[in-house]
Amino acid sequence: MGSCKFSTFSFLCLIIVLIVVSGEESPQLVKDRISLLSFASGIVLDPEGALESWNSSSNHVCHWTGVKCDNASDHVTQLDLSGLSLHGRISPVLANLSSLLVLDLSRNFFEGHIPAELGYLFRLRQVSLSWNLLGGNIPEELGFLHQLVYLDLGSNRLAGDIPAPLFCNGSSSLEYMDLSNNSLTGKIPLKNECELSALRFLLLWSNRLAGRVPRALSKSTNLKWLDLESNMLTGELPSEIVRKMPKLQFLYLSYNDFVSHDGNTNLEPFFASLVNSSDLQELELAGNNLRGEIPPIIGDLSVNFLQIHLDENLLYGSIPPHISNLVNLTLLNLSSNLLNGTIPLELCLMEKLERVYLSNNSLSGEIPADPC
Repeated sequence: MGSCKFSTFSFLCLIIVLIVVSGEESPQLVKDRISLLSFASGIVLDPEGALESWNSSSNHVCHWTGVKCDNASDHVTQLDLSGLSLHGRISPVLANLSSLLVLDLSRNFFEGHIPAELGYLFRLRQVSLSWNLLGGNIPEELGFLHQLVYLDLGSNRLAGDIPAPLFCNGSSSLEYMDLSNNSLTGKIPLKNECELSALRFLLLWSNRLAGRVPRALSKSTNLKWLDLESNMLTGELPSEIVRKMPKLQFLYLSYNDFVSHDGNTNLEPFFASLVNSSDLQELELAGNNLRGEIPPIIGDLSVNFLQIHLDENLLYGSIPPHISNLVNLTLLNLSSNLLNGTIPLELCLMEKLERVYLSNNSLSGEIPADPC
Protein backbone atom coordinates (compact mmCIF):
# COMPACT_ATOMS: atom_id res chain seq x y z
CA MET A 1 0.00 0.00 0.00
CA GLY A 2 1.32 3.42 -0.85
CA SER A 3 2.36 5.76 1.93
CA CYS A 4 0.42 8.86 2.91
CA LYS A 5 2.33 12.13 2.71
CA PHE A 6 2.05 14.28 5.82
CA SER A 7 1.73 17.50 3.90
CA THR A 8 -1.36 16.17 2.09
CA PHE A 9 -2.85 14.16 4.96
CA SER A 10 -6.46 13.38 4.23
CA PHE A 11 -9.44 11.72 5.79
CA LEU A 12 -9.33 8.94 3.18
CA CYS A 13 -5.72 8.12 4.05
CA LEU A 14 -6.66 7.95 7.72
CA ILE A 15 -9.49 5.49 7.05
CA ILE A 16 -7.16 3.19 5.08
CA VAL A 17 -4.59 3.21 7.87
CA LEU A 18 -7.21 2.44 10.51
CA ILE A 19 -8.54 -0.53 8.53
CA VAL A 20 -5.05 -2.01 8.21
CA VAL A 21 -3.99 -1.61 11.82
CA SER A 22 -7.29 -2.17 13.63
CA GLY A 23 -6.48 -5.81 14.19
CA GLU A 24 -3.00 -5.09 15.57
CA GLU A 25 -3.44 -2.10 17.86
CA SER A 26 -5.77 -1.50 20.77
CA PRO A 27 -8.52 1.11 20.40
CA GLN A 28 -6.48 3.51 22.55
CA LEU A 29 -3.39 3.11 20.35
CA VAL A 30 -5.53 3.64 17.26
CA LYS A 31 -6.62 6.97 18.78
CA ASP A 32 -3.01 7.86 19.56
CA ARG A 33 -2.02 6.94 16.00
CA ILE A 34 -4.67 9.32 14.65
CA SER A 35 -3.38 12.12 16.86
CA LEU A 36 0.23 11.55 15.83
CA LEU A 37 -0.63 11.50 12.14
CA SER A 38 -2.61 14.69 12.56
CA PHE A 39 0.40 16.26 14.29
CA ALA A 40 2.61 15.04 11.45
CA SER A 41 0.38 16.80 8.91
CA GLY A 42 1.72 20.06 10.34
CA ILE A 43 5.30 19.11 9.48
CA VAL A 44 6.10 20.63 6.11
CA LEU A 45 9.72 19.52 5.80
CA ASP A 46 11.49 16.41 7.04
CA PRO A 47 14.94 16.71 5.37
CA GLU A 48 16.42 13.68 7.08
CA GLY A 49 13.46 11.41 6.38
CA ALA A 50 13.19 10.83 10.09
CA LEU A 51 9.45 10.17 10.01
CA GLU A 52 9.38 7.68 7.15
CA SER A 53 8.40 4.96 9.59
CA TRP A 54 5.26 6.97 10.38
CA ASN A 55 4.23 6.76 6.75
CA SER A 56 4.02 2.98 6.62
CA SER A 57 0.79 1.19 7.49
CA SER A 58 2.73 -1.96 8.38
CA ASN A 59 4.59 -0.36 11.28
CA HIS A 60 3.08 -0.59 14.73
CA VAL A 61 2.73 2.92 16.18
CA CYS A 62 4.96 2.01 19.11
CA HIS A 63 7.77 1.32 16.65
CA TRP A 64 7.63 4.72 14.98
CA THR A 65 10.64 6.98 15.21
CA GLY A 66 10.55 8.94 18.47
CA VAL A 67 7.50 7.13 19.86
CA LYS A 68 7.49 5.00 22.98
CA CYS A 69 4.56 3.22 24.58
CA ASP A 70 3.57 1.67 27.87
CA ASN A 71 2.81 -1.93 26.98
CA ALA A 72 0.74 -2.44 30.10
CA SER A 73 -1.68 0.40 29.40
CA ASP A 74 -1.46 0.48 25.58
CA HIS A 75 -0.79 4.24 25.51
CA VAL A 76 1.81 6.40 23.84
CA THR A 77 3.88 7.82 26.71
CA GLN A 78 6.81 9.50 24.98
CA LEU A 79 7.32 11.59 21.86
CA ASP A 80 10.97 12.51 21.32
CA LEU A 81 11.72 14.06 17.93
CA SER A 82 14.64 16.17 19.08
CA GLY A 83 17.38 17.22 16.68
CA LEU A 84 15.71 16.02 13.47
CA SER A 85 15.63 19.39 11.60
CA LEU A 86 11.84 19.22 11.28
CA HIS A 87 10.02 22.29 9.93
CA GLY A 88 6.40 23.11 10.64
CA ARG A 89 4.03 23.96 13.47
CA ILE A 90 3.16 22.16 16.68
CA SER A 91 -0.41 20.97 16.39
CA PRO A 92 -2.70 21.26 19.45
CA VAL A 93 -3.90 17.74 18.61
CA LEU A 94 -0.97 16.47 20.69
CA ALA A 95 -3.23 17.17 23.68
CA ASN A 96 -5.14 14.01 22.70
CA LEU A 97 -2.14 11.89 23.78
CA SER A 98 -3.61 11.72 27.25
CA SER A 99 -0.91 9.47 28.76
CA LEU A 100 2.08 11.41 27.45
CA LEU A 101 4.89 11.70 29.99
CA VAL A 102 7.68 13.12 27.81
CA LEU A 103 7.42 15.63 24.96
CA ASP A 104 10.74 16.60 23.37
CA LEU A 105 10.66 18.57 20.12
CA SER A 106 13.88 20.49 20.80
CA ARG A 107 16.48 21.46 18.21
CA ASN A 108 14.15 21.67 15.24
CA PHE A 109 12.58 24.52 13.24
CA PHE A 110 9.06 24.61 14.62
CA GLU A 111 7.36 28.00 14.21
CA GLY A 112 4.15 29.59 15.47
CA HIS A 113 2.82 29.52 19.01
CA ILE A 114 3.10 26.94 21.75
CA PRO A 115 -0.36 25.34 21.84
CA ALA A 116 -2.18 26.18 25.06
CA GLU A 117 -3.77 22.73 24.85
CA LEU A 118 -0.51 21.14 26.00
CA GLY A 119 -1.47 22.35 29.46
CA TYR A 120 -4.14 19.66 29.60
CA LEU A 121 -1.65 16.80 29.35
CA PHE A 122 -1.77 16.44 33.11
CA ARG A 123 0.64 13.51 33.27
CA LEU A 124 3.49 15.31 31.52
CA ARG A 125 6.76 15.21 33.42
CA GLN A 126 9.14 16.56 30.80
CA VAL A 127 8.58 19.25 28.15
CA SER A 128 11.42 20.42 25.95
CA LEU A 129 10.71 22.79 23.05
CA SER A 130 14.07 24.58 23.12
CA TRP A 131 16.08 25.70 20.10
CA ASN A 132 13.16 26.24 17.76
CA LEU A 133 11.58 29.33 16.20
CA LEU A 134 8.52 29.49 18.44
CA GLY A 135 7.05 32.93 19.08
CA GLY A 136 4.23 34.64 20.95
CA ASN A 137 3.49 34.31 24.64
CA ILE A 138 4.07 31.35 26.91
CA PRO A 139 0.58 29.91 27.52
CA GLU A 140 -0.38 30.10 31.18
CA GLU A 141 -2.00 26.69 30.80
CA LEU A 142 1.47 25.15 31.14
CA GLY A 143 1.10 26.08 34.80
CA PHE A 144 -1.57 23.37 35.06
CA LEU A 145 1.07 20.64 34.66
CA HIS A 146 1.34 19.71 38.32
CA GLN A 147 3.56 16.67 37.73
CA LEU A 148 6.07 18.54 35.62
CA VAL A 149 9.72 18.00 36.56
CA TYR A 150 11.54 19.45 33.53
CA LEU A 151 10.54 22.48 31.42
CA ASP A 152 12.81 23.85 28.69
CA LEU A 153 11.53 26.58 26.39
CA GLY A 154 14.92 28.23 25.91
CA SER A 155 16.33 29.70 22.69
CA ASN A 156 13.12 30.57 20.88
CA ARG A 157 11.41 33.87 20.03
CA LEU A 158 8.99 33.95 22.94
CA ALA A 159 7.82 37.36 24.15
CA GLY A 160 5.56 38.96 26.75
CA ASP A 161 5.46 38.40 30.49
CA ILE A 162 6.13 35.06 32.11
CA PRO A 163 2.72 33.74 33.18
CA ALA A 164 2.42 33.61 36.96
CA PRO A 165 0.98 30.05 37.06
CA LEU A 166 4.25 28.78 35.64
CA PHE A 167 5.91 29.75 38.93
CA CYS A 168 3.07 29.74 41.41
CA ASN A 169 0.39 27.26 40.37
CA GLY A 170 2.63 24.83 38.60
CA SER A 171 4.41 21.72 39.70
CA SER A 172 5.77 21.56 43.21
CA SER A 173 8.08 18.85 41.86
CA LEU A 174 9.59 21.10 39.18
CA GLU A 175 13.38 20.67 39.20
CA TYR A 176 14.47 22.32 35.95
CA MET A 177 13.17 25.49 34.29
CA ASP A 178 14.86 27.08 31.29
CA LEU A 179 13.23 30.11 29.65
CA SER A 180 16.52 31.65 28.55
CA ASN A 181 17.47 33.36 25.30
CA ASN A 182 14.03 34.71 24.43
CA SER A 183 12.47 38.19 24.59
CA LEU A 184 10.47 37.82 27.79
CA THR A 185 9.53 40.96 29.70
CA GLY A 186 8.10 41.98 33.06
CA LYS A 187 9.08 40.70 36.48
CA ILE A 188 9.95 37.21 37.63
CA PRO A 189 6.44 36.26 38.82
CA LEU A 190 7.29 34.35 41.98
CA LYS A 191 5.07 35.54 44.84
CA ASN A 192 5.77 35.17 48.54
CA GLU A 193 3.02 32.61 49.03
CA CYS A 194 4.50 30.41 46.30
CA GLU A 195 7.48 28.15 46.36
CA LEU A 196 9.48 25.91 44.10
CA SER A 197 11.14 23.83 46.78
CA ALA A 198 12.42 21.11 44.43
CA LEU A 199 13.93 23.53 41.90
CA ARG A 200 17.58 22.85 41.12
CA PHE A 201 18.09 24.76 37.86
CA LEU A 202 16.61 28.16 36.98
CA LEU A 203 17.87 29.63 33.71
CA LEU A 204 16.39 32.98 32.64
CA TRP A 205 19.42 34.55 30.97
CA SER A 206 19.21 36.81 27.91
CA ASN A 207 15.69 38.18 28.21
CA ARG A 208 14.30 41.61 29.11
CA LEU A 209 13.19 40.85 32.64
CA ALA A 210 13.04 43.79 35.04
CA GLY A 211 12.48 44.47 38.73
CA ARG A 212 14.10 42.80 41.71
CA VAL A 213 14.92 39.16 42.29
CA PRO A 214 11.83 37.90 44.17
CA ARG A 215 12.38 37.08 47.84
CA ALA A 216 10.30 33.92 47.47
CA LEU A 217 13.16 32.44 45.47
CA SER A 218 14.96 31.94 48.79
CA LYS A 219 12.59 29.00 49.38
CA SER A 220 14.31 27.18 46.52
CA THR A 221 17.00 25.92 48.87
CA ASN A 222 18.02 23.10 46.51
CA LEU A 223 19.09 25.40 43.69
CA LYS A 224 22.39 24.44 42.09
CA TRP A 225 22.33 26.67 39.03
CA LEU A 226 20.88 30.20 38.99
CA ASP A 227 21.41 32.17 35.78
CA LEU A 228 19.78 35.61 35.53
CA GLU A 229 22.46 37.10 33.30
CA SER A 230 21.74 39.69 30.58
CA ASN A 231 18.42 41.10 31.74
CA MET A 232 17.39 44.44 33.24
CA LEU A 233 17.09 43.36 36.86
CA THR A 234 17.62 46.01 39.54
CA GLY A 235 18.13 46.45 43.26
CA GLU A 236 20.83 45.28 45.62
CA LEU A 237 22.64 42.03 44.98
CA PRO A 238 20.32 39.30 46.36
CA SER A 239 22.39 38.45 49.44
CA GLU A 240 19.53 37.24 51.66
CA ILE A 241 18.24 35.06 48.85
CA VAL A 242 21.46 33.27 47.89
CA ARG A 243 22.38 32.89 51.57
CA LYS A 244 19.66 30.23 51.75
CA MET A 245 21.01 28.29 48.78
CA PRO A 246 23.90 26.26 50.23
CA LYS A 247 23.95 23.89 47.25
CA LEU A 248 24.69 26.59 44.66
CA GLN A 249 27.34 25.63 42.12
CA PHE A 250 26.85 28.29 39.43
CA LEU A 251 25.62 31.85 40.03
CA TYR A 252 25.37 34.18 37.04
CA LEU A 253 24.14 37.74 37.63
CA SER A 254 26.18 39.64 35.02
CA TYR A 255 24.86 42.40 32.77
CA ASN A 256 21.97 43.66 34.83
CA ASP A 257 21.61 46.85 36.90
CA PHE A 258 22.45 45.47 40.33
CA VAL A 259 24.18 47.58 42.98
CA SER A 260 26.05 46.69 46.17
CA HIS A 261 24.79 47.28 49.71
CA ASP A 262 24.84 50.49 51.75
CA GLY A 263 24.11 52.81 48.87
CA ASN A 264 26.30 50.92 46.41
CA THR A 265 29.44 51.10 48.54
CA ASN A 266 29.73 47.71 50.24
CA LEU A 267 30.26 44.29 48.63
CA GLU A 268 31.06 42.45 51.86
CA PRO A 269 27.45 41.41 52.71
CA PHE A 270 27.07 39.72 49.35
CA PHE A 271 30.32 37.77 49.52
CA ALA A 272 29.55 36.85 53.14
CA SER A 273 26.24 35.35 51.97
CA LEU A 274 28.17 32.90 49.77
CA VAL A 275 30.64 31.62 52.36
CA ASN A 276 28.48 28.59 53.23
CA SER A 277 27.98 27.62 49.58
CA SER A 278 30.75 25.05 49.69
CA ASP A 279 30.06 23.71 46.18
CA LEU A 280 30.17 27.08 44.40
CA GLN A 281 32.36 26.93 41.30
CA GLU A 282 31.53 29.98 39.20
CA LEU A 283 30.43 33.51 40.07
CA GLU A 284 29.68 36.12 37.42
CA LEU A 285 28.87 39.73 38.41
CA ALA A 286 30.27 41.51 35.35
CA GLY A 287 28.67 44.52 33.70
CA ASN A 288 26.57 45.83 36.57
CA ASN A 289 26.83 49.13 38.46
CA LEU A 290 28.71 47.68 41.43
CA ARG A 291 30.81 50.01 43.54
CA GLY A 292 32.96 49.30 46.58
CA GLU A 293 36.16 47.46 47.39
CA ILE A 294 36.72 43.77 46.86
CA PRO A 295 36.43 42.57 50.48
CA PRO A 296 39.03 40.28 52.07
CA ILE A 297 36.23 37.80 52.82
CA ILE A 298 36.44 36.78 49.16
CA GLY A 299 39.24 34.49 50.32
CA ASP A 300 36.79 32.60 52.53
CA LEU A 301 34.69 31.42 49.64
CA SER A 302 34.59 27.80 48.51
CA VAL A 303 37.93 26.22 47.64
CA ASN A 304 36.03 24.64 44.73
CA PHE A 305 35.86 28.02 42.97
CA LEU A 306 37.04 27.85 39.36
CA GLN A 307 35.98 31.21 37.89
CA ILE A 308 35.21 34.70 39.18
CA HIS A 309 34.05 37.50 36.86
CA LEU A 310 33.89 40.99 38.41
CA ASP A 311 34.81 42.92 35.27
CA GLU A 312 33.06 46.00 33.85
CA ASN A 313 32.00 47.47 37.19
CA LEU A 314 33.09 50.44 39.31
CA LEU A 315 35.18 48.58 41.87
CA TYR A 316 37.96 50.56 43.53
CA GLY A 317 40.75 50.02 46.01
CA SER A 318 43.35 47.27 45.93
CA ILE A 319 43.15 43.59 45.09
CA PRO A 320 43.05 41.76 48.44
CA PRO A 321 45.85 39.18 48.81
CA HIS A 322 43.30 36.91 50.52
CA ILE A 323 42.03 35.98 47.06
CA SER A 324 44.99 33.60 46.84
CA ASN A 325 43.13 31.29 49.26
CA LEU A 326 41.05 30.19 46.27
CA VAL A 327 43.68 27.65 45.33
CA ASN A 328 41.68 25.97 42.55
CA LEU A 329 40.79 29.15 40.69
CA THR A 330 41.50 28.93 36.96
CA LEU A 331 40.07 32.29 35.82
CA LEU A 332 40.00 35.70 37.52
CA ASN A 333 38.57 38.66 35.64
CA LEU A 334 38.85 42.07 37.32
CA SER A 335 39.28 44.12 34.14
CA SER A 336 37.59 47.45 33.41
CA ASN A 337 37.20 48.72 36.98
CA LEU A 338 38.80 51.48 39.06
CA LEU A 339 41.24 49.28 40.97
CA ASN A 340 44.56 50.74 42.10
CA GLY A 341 47.63 49.75 44.05
CA THR A 342 49.95 46.89 43.19
CA ILE A 343 49.16 43.40 41.99
CA PRO A 344 49.47 41.17 45.08
CA LEU A 345 52.46 38.83 44.99
CA GLU A 346 50.25 36.08 46.39
CA LEU A 347 48.65 35.57 42.96
CA CYS A 348 51.71 33.63 41.86
CA LEU A 349 50.91 31.05 44.57
CA MET A 350 47.73 30.09 42.73
CA GLU A 351 49.15 27.22 40.70
CA LYS A 352 45.96 26.44 38.80
CA LEU A 353 45.32 30.01 37.70
CA GLU A 354 45.36 30.02 33.88
CA ARG A 355 43.77 33.34 32.95
CA VAL A 356 43.99 36.67 34.78
CA TYR A 357 42.39 39.81 33.34
CA LEU A 358 43.44 43.07 34.98
CA SER A 359 43.34 45.52 32.07
CA ASN A 360 41.65 48.96 32.19
CA ASN A 361 42.40 49.67 35.83
CA SER A 362 44.94 51.94 37.58
CA LEU A 363 47.21 49.22 38.91
CA SER A 364 50.91 49.92 39.35
CA GLY A 365 54.12 48.12 40.23
CA GLU A 366 55.55 44.86 38.90
CA ILE A 367 53.78 41.79 37.65
CA PRO A 368 54.48 38.96 40.12
CA ALA A 369 57.10 36.52 38.88
CA ASP A 370 56.23 32.95 38.02
CA PRO A 371 57.22 30.92 39.93
CA CYS A 372 57.24 32.95 43.12
